[in-house]
Formats: sequence, C-alpha cells, structure tokens
Amino acid sequence: MRMRTGISARTLLIIILILASTAFTGILIYYLQPVIVEGIVDHKTLVGVKDDVVKTLLMVTPHGILIKDKSIKAYVSGDSILYERLIENLSKYYDRIYCTVSIRVSTEDPLNDLSPGETLAYIVDIKYSSLLEVGSRVKFVITRLDPIKISRIISIEK
Repeated sequence: MRMRTGISARTLLIIILILASTAFTGILIYYLQPVIVEGIVDHKTLVGVKDDVVKTLLMVTPHGILIKDKSIKAYVSGDSILYERLIENLSKYYDRIYCTVSIRVSTEDPLNDLSPGETLAYIVDIKYSSLLEVGSRVKFVITRLDPIKISRIISIEK
C-alpha cells in the first residue's frame, strides 16, 4: 500500500491563486491609498494637445489672465472665464484639453518629494478648474497611482 504524501496539484493551484490575489489586493491598496495635501493655488494653466503637440492656451496668475491662443479672447471677460463654453469650443480643435494648477504646498507631499513652501503643477479635471481660484487654500487627495493628478478635492477656502 502506497501512502500519499504532499498536496494535489489542484490544492496547490488554489493556494497559489489565494496568495496571488492577496498580494495583488495589497499592491492595489498601496497604490490607491490616498495622500492628503494642502496648499495655496499659485496659478493655473489651460493646455491643449493636438497630434501629440502640447500647447499652453491660457494662464491665470495673480497678475491677471494671459491669453496664449487668440481664439480664447471671446470667452474671457475681465477676470472671469466661461469655462464650459470655452472647453466645448476648444474640443473641436484639440485632441485633449486639461488644466494644471500650480499649488504651493503648506503640508508635505511625500509622493512628489515636496516640502512645505515648494510648488508643483498638479493636473486637475477641467470641472475643478473654475473652482480653484488663484490664492485659494485647497485641501486635496493624490494617490501613488498618479501622484501629479488631483483625484479629489476635499475643501477650498477663498
């Protein structure tokens, strides 16, 4: 009579799958784990991409609005920008449009190795760009998966 020793291939496969899914879940949690950063909006930029060429279209600074693309003038009135209509119009000409918001951090940003007082241009969804005014204090979330993109805004103080 032979005694069976060891585990079956099926049992081994199940163990490997459990370990792999646990490791994958741990990695996923690590990369999606939020990091909260606070700072003050220094300036913001509207950028268009056409055929892999990146073009600055508009900059909002403490000194005013700098228009880099003349077709945008119709959507700017004094210090206000008609973002929805502007984006709708620009979408006809550009493959992609996005906004960067340069924020001088008041807390550490460990994912981008920033100390308080340093500035970084974070990528932000267009829907947030009109909310983030120059000089506003903002508290936001970034993740390791995309550390230069603001994934969520927690609060804005104007």
